[in-house]
Amino acid sequence: MQNLDDFNFIHGLNGSGKTSILESVHTLALTRSFRSRKMQTVISFNEDSLTVRGEFDTQFSPATESSDTLSSIGVRRSRQDLVLVKVNGEKLASVGELAGVLPVQVINPASFELLEGSPGVRRQFLDWGVFHVKHSGFYELWPRYRKALQQRNSLLRRGNIEASVLAPWDAELAATATLITAARLRHFKELAAVFDGVYRQLLANCVLPSADDKPSAVAQSVPALSLEFSGGWKDFDSVSFAEALRLDLAQDLKSGFTRNGPHRADIDLRCGRLRAGEVLSRGQIKTIVCALKLAQSKVLLSQGIPTVFLIDDLAAELDEGRCSAVFSALVELDVQVFATAVKASDLRDDWCGGRSLKRFHVEHGNVEALV
Repeated sequence: MQNLDDFNFIHGLNGSGKTSILESVHTLALTRSFRSRKMQTVISFNEDSLTVRGEFDTQFSPATESSDTLSSIGVRRSRQDLVLVKVNGEKLASVGELAGVLPVQVINPASFELLEGSPGVRRQFLDWGVFHVKHSGFYELWPRYRKALQQRNSLLRRGNIEASVLAPWDAELAATATLITAARLRHFKELAAVFDGVYRQLLANCVLPSADDKPSAVAQSVPALSLEFSGGWKDFDSVSFAEALRLDLAQDLKSGFTRNGPHRADIDLRCGRLRAGEVLSRGQIKTIVCALKLAQSKVLLSQGIPTVFLIDDLAAELDEGRCSAVFSALVELDVQVFATAVKASDLRDDWCGGRSLKRFHVEHGNVEALV
């Protein structure tokens, strides 16, 4: 697929391979599929590895240092979980060097777990934004934290140990936790600052059948939404993690693991005093999730980091009015979009707002560009 336009609409029957196109773009960006972290399930059963190559405009990605019009990127993943990444033919020392090169935001059926799913889903969402800030150092910090956490938990499982035995790992946890939480909190504050405006714009742009094809008035009737961030331990904004570890030691020894920390961080979205996921309708919840994704990309865009959106069968999740509103927001963000649907009619030309559009049909894994 070459000479791709701003909006790329891909349709085909279920199982035809259209989502694999989105997976390929995601693999270029993060070296993995968005459907599974186990690449063995993505590699063809008769192959030892997979390879994805692509080209992108250097003006799109400020993270690359190239004077050429186009930059190339390639990713190879083996069944042994070996990863090889090259940008402009140069091997990257770590996946962390991909930060900011090709950020991709996914909206698919699994995305709607963001509000109702586990805290881990929301941490992953927040960390996606932190990772793509070029000099956040998050990709290096998080493995350090996880390693220290594993070592501390291993010692805690022994039981009846002195605090001095834990001291080296406590020090490493405290040091990395401070930096990780600061990076997360900084990104969260930026996200929260733009979320409400994006959400209300989505609601205002919804054209619902019940409203006689007029913009929805839901934006005026929805209760105020608030976003709150938890760093993963009590009073994280006033109590250091080193102090929290000291205070929690007795309970950690009893439990046999480190109960609190950045690995328990979460985002809490509330409607008044109640959790939004408990009181809002499915349609409202899905609209909120789309608003969160759009707001996050708007934050990155303000820092000179544009996003590619991968949208998998949105028409199956949202009504036509809400789909139209989401695409209006994408037009305003001025991002490139790859969107799939079962039927070509599920993706409307007028959603592109006059931006360039190219359509593709997929059948049995074969991609055909349509005139």
